[in-house]
Amino acid sequence: MTNIAPIRGFAGNTTTEKQTSQTFEKQQKKKEFSDPLLKWPIRGLAFTNDIGAAIMDIAPKAGTAFWVPALMYFGADIYDKYKNDKASYDPDAKRGLKQALFQTFASIIFPIAAVHAGQKTASIAARFGKEKLSLQTQNEIIEHHLKFMSHTKLSEHDANTYKEKYCKALDNYMEEISRARKTKNPLKILMNFVFGHKHPENLDGKRKNKIHQYINARIDDMYKNRELLLANKKPENMSEKMFKKLQDLKEIYKKDPANINDYNSKAVKDILKNIESNKIFKIKLLKTLGGFVALGLLIQPIDKFVEHVIIEKFVEPGLNMFNSQEINAFKERLNFKGQQTK
Repeated sequence: MTNIAPIRGFAGNTTTEKQTSQTFEKQQKKKEFSDPLLKWPIRGLAFTNDIGAAIMDIAPKAGTAFWVPALMYFGADIYDKYKNDKASYDPDAKRGLKQALFQTFASIIFPIAAVHAGQKTASIAARFGKEKLSLQTQNEIIEHHLKFMSHTKLSEHDANTYKEKYCKALDNYMEEISRARKTKNPLKILMNFVFGHKHPENLDGKRKNKIHQYINARIDDMYKNRELLLANKKPENMSEKMFKKLQDLKEIYKKDPANINDYNSKAVKDILKNIESNKIFKIKLLKTLGGFVALGLLIQPIDKFVEHVIIEKFVEPGLNMFNSQEINAFKERLNFKGQQTK
């Protein structure tokens, strides 16, 4: 009985000592470093340039503007990695160069290549659709037709004579494209496929006939719509908004002395050109979606590939051949010479 109290007292003290020791150890442990530049939403700035590349076709100005936050992020990240070794201040040119190369490959070169490849894939996949032509070919043909429309009076032709005249101009255009794209250099072929504005498209034989069928059908629809619109009738496939725009254009041209005699035909022509422009936008939108899909599927594999293959197997061994202190000393010598020159 007399031994019970001391034993309890000893056990209690042991528990208290253990708790104190564990608390002390926790306090001594350093918190794991968490890079603020890798946390969202700041991390999202690294991908804005890729979004810009994806939307460049449908919104060029916005696509260019999206590069600004990305470049600011790249600069901040590279400078941070150069200046700090995680939570401690330790400038290292080699570490900064490694991060610059990582951002170059993981955030610029490969993602943009993925976006372009996705757009090309979506474009070529359209060959299996109703038109049997790639999105890029449809886009180029309609853009070429729009330019032709701008310099041609529709009232001077019926659908057949217009098609005959336009198809001659179209054939010349396709021959120019074919000549410009002829190359046997495999590197140029690859670069044209990934980054080129026009992907390789066979414009001879069956493909040429399909292009003619495609644009001839659009011209037939254009003249049908023109006839209805001149009679102030709305075509079935036209939205109320577009038809209302026609009425507004008529009122504008009526007030212009230079157009008062043929205000109706000019307003109708503008609407027909609008229809073609809308088709181009829809085609570009489909290509853009293809770019986003490719980017979403490949962005993580790209990060891992760059980190574990390009950086670990090629960049780091190359940088390890140089001593960081020697690089920093070389940089200081350059700065010193620059100051002396001044």
